[in-house]
Amino acid sequence: MIKVLKVLKLIYKALNQIFRIVLLTFILYSIAFSLACTYAAYRAYNYAMDTLNEVEELKNKQPEQSAFMKSLGKAEIKHTFVPLDSISPYMQKAVIAGEDAGFYFHPGFDVRAIAEALEVNQKKNKVMFGGSTITQQLAKNLFLSNERSWERKFKELAYTILMEKYLGKDRILELYLNYAQWGSNIFGCEEAAQHFYKKSCSKLSIDQSINLVAMLASPGRHHPEMKESRFMQERRNMIYRNMFPKKDSLLVDSLRSLTAPSTNTD
Repeated sequence: MIKVLKVLKLIYKALNQIFRIVLLTFILYSIAFSLACTYAAYRAYNYAMDTLNEVEELKNKQPEQSAFMKSLGKAEIKHTFVPLDSISPYMQKAVIAGEDAGFYFHPGFDVRAIAEALEVNQKKNKVMFGGSTITQQLAKNLFLSNERSWERKFKELAYTILMEKYLGKDRILELYLNYAQWGSNIFGCEEAAQHFYKKSCSKLSIDQSINLVAMLASPGRHHPEMKESRFMQERRNMIYRNMFPKKDSLLVDSLRSLTAPSTNTD
């Protein structure tokens, strides 16, 4: 009986020691987890505030260069900023029709447009159209690198939501038209108009606007006046259809004020 009691006492001591170790381990783990969560929350807060500050600065400030321009290194950048009211309304409406027909109706991202773009590209067996909205494209151009990762997609979404909330559609459109790429070193519709048509972007005709927007999908490989390119022809046709729909469409409601296209390309 005494031996049994001794064995039970040893077992009790062993279990008590194990319990203490487990409890201590749990407490240390809880402390470490809490510290990690606190640090992560602190980093997330700082990142969110930095992102918000970057976006709010865009309300009244034009960046000298976008992140994409900076990524080109020492290349000579041709870029001139012009306000939205100095950009041809045909150019404004053509870029909406070509890049993001639902621009004024979505919150910054368009799930349906992404699905439609994937379907068209699959049928063509090549990338003809993208699913990114104008706001998403602007976020990538202004702030992000070309890396493909989930982190970059998350940042793109964050910038997109904040720009939609704090800048408004007209300011987003103004920035997009001024920082979009129209050649290896040509940025903004003013430089594009001067380079290809020797005129200010305020003077662009409907046809010239459509031609310039058509090349946005591949600015390094195409010229606005390319007549033999099937790619450019399909892009022109798509832009034209969105600008001048046969029937009223909510997606192109903002384009209704345009009259029949002019054949004048002066």
